[in-house]
Amino acid sequence: MAKISTGIDFGTTNSTAAITDIDGVRLVPLEATHTTIPTALYFPGDSHKVYFGRDAVAQYIDGNSDGRLMRSIKRILGSPLMNTTGTKVGGQLLAFEEIIKTFIRYLKEKIDSAAGMGIENVVLGRPVHFRDNDPDGDHAAESQLRHIAIAAGFKNIEFQFEPIAAAFAHERLLSAEKLACVLDIGGGTSDFTVIRLSPLLCNRMDRSADVLASTGVRVGGNDFDKNLSLKSFMPEFGMGTKLTGSGKILPMPSAPYFTLSTWNEINDLYEWKSIKQIEKWLFQSKSPEKLERLFEIARQRLGHKNLGIVEDTKIRLSDTAKVEIIMDFLSDNPVITATRKNFDAAISDSIMRIKKSIDICLRQAFVTSGEIDLVILTGGSTEIPRINELARAQFPNAELSVSDKFSSVGMGLAYDSARKF
Repeated sequence: MAKISTGIDFGTTNSTAAITDIDGVRLVPLEATHTTIPTALYFPGDSHKVYFGRDAVAQYIDGNSDGRLMRSIKRILGSPLMNTTGTKVGGQLLAFEEIIKTFIRYLKEKIDSAAGMGIENVVLGRPVHFRDNDPDGDHAAESQLRHIAIAAGFKNIEFQFEPIAAAFAHERLLSAEKLACVLDIGGGTSDFTVIRLSPLLCNRMDRSADVLASTGVRVGGNDFDKNLSLKSFMPEFGMGTKLTGSGKILPMPSAPYFTLSTWNEINDLYEWKSIKQIEKWLFQSKSPEKLERLFEIARQRLGHKNLGIVEDTKIRLSDTAKVEIIMDFLSDNPVITATRKNFDAAISDSIMRIKKSIDICLRQAFVTSGEIDLVILTGGSTEIPRINELARAQFPNAELSVSDKFSSVGMGLAYDSARKF
């Protein structure tokens, strides 16, 4: 009997998993009937229960906000935070490794349930670089994730680059050989691979000769959220305003606005020290009506709700040129206008970093952009018009494939697990 194995796409924003057995490869329902789950955990302040995914976000934003919501936990891997004592959850310190393990263990429970048995063999997806220009941090991140997977109950663990996994999933749909470039724009990283694909190669054990090059950069959907937040939202909360003090006019510090715009840092804004500092700035502000909004967000722990609205606005700007948002969760109901023009300007540096990484990938593969037959777009951020424009301009002769943007990596990892196990 064939061994049952699984592939897990542990993503910065969303996660998926698929299992492979004698019947083939299939996605695993991870939250009710959903085969994707937001990579989010909520720890209520008054119990030891943990909520996951959409339920975690709803429990925090729509229910009790006195606990701790954590998102973008993948970005902590390989960072100095992994070596600290952790963070406060329910009044006690909890190590970040334990927090990530809690989420991976939840995924394993769902996988085991779908398989009808305990799964020991897993291929975990990983970005080409967990951390930019930091080989030690990159090695540490993979090592930490391996250790976490073992602690969660897996025994045999392999890794595969996420863009290569997406290519393996797409390869099953081809009728002829193609020279492909995968553009995987995820929540935390953007990864690229040039690879030869063919239906005749699907079951070959060793595919290393077909992978011509892989590159990556630590830019993704979370960064686009931050860019949009800083450009269109934070000025309405006092960013760029002035303070008075000691007879001087001083700029309002930007640090709290970057914290409020970064998924894995928002909880820092709710600390007592941060709230007291914002209150001090409020009394010094020349635009107190705007600082009052920042103070209310920090005091009422509304940062996650605010950044969720930013994320939704980013998505809506893919289909429209302007979005007006009534921030009705704030006392004065401010109206914020976001335009695609301003969003494009806000993400221009990020787009250039993505283009540079694609160029490096092509050079390392010793191919030109005109030789690419197929471009595989995967990851939710490939919906952004600037990303699509970049892909079409960069690869004028290629067919663009946009199918299975959210599940292709998980499926490809499962196909790879069938080869490896």
